[in-house]
Amino acid sequence: MQAHTKSELQNITDYLLLKSPFIQDIGLFHGQMGIVLALYLYADKYQDKLLQEYAWELFLQVHEKIHTDMPVGLEYGLAGIGYATTLLYKHGLVDCDLNDVLSAIDSKIMERDPRRMTDMGLRTGAAGLIAYIRLRMTTREPLTSFDNLYLAELRQVSAASKIEAQPPSLLDLLNPPDFAIDEYVEKPWGIDQGSSYYILESVLS
Repeated sequence: MQAHTKSELQNITDYLLLKSPFIQDIGLFHGQMGIVLALYLYADKYQDKLLQEYAWELFLQVHEKIHTDMPVGLEYGLAGIGYATTLLYKHGLVDCDLNDVLSAIDSKIMERDPRRMTDMGLRTGAAGLIAYIRLRMTTREPLTSFDNLYLAELRQVSAASKIEAQPPSLLDLLNPPDFAIDEYVEKPWGIDQGSSYYILESVLS
């Protein structure tokens, strides 16, 4: 990992503050939820209370924009929003009842029968759903927003498809930008191939 200075990261953060309200995608990899995660982690590292408040407001906006026809996967969909919310909870950055906050998301995910999914991938398929649920199981809260039948069906899919018990970390799922850290203006801003990646790389590595 290449070390980045606080000044370089601050420039990206300031740019994200300007752009994030106008981003239509609310997903994790390319949209607002990924920016929420990056801003929260940066604010925590550098003890920026104002930025934490902004990240919280954006977090609330994302959850208000969740709609029923979203895909379920990590990259663009419901599992990605649940995954990021869980990460923020695990880092102590949001204080909430995960089963309550994520109940609507988890109910929509359960509408998809995992045994009939043909996409087994991490980004958009069953492996991503499993990664999200396994992350939830590492928190101090019991997982009650998924019913036992759905979890049993997902375990069957995991075993049949030989999905790894230990999924990759979030950084391992992401692709770095193809531009330098000081070339962020008018470039993608998400955590996958965008400027927010640099923040996650600095904080999570």
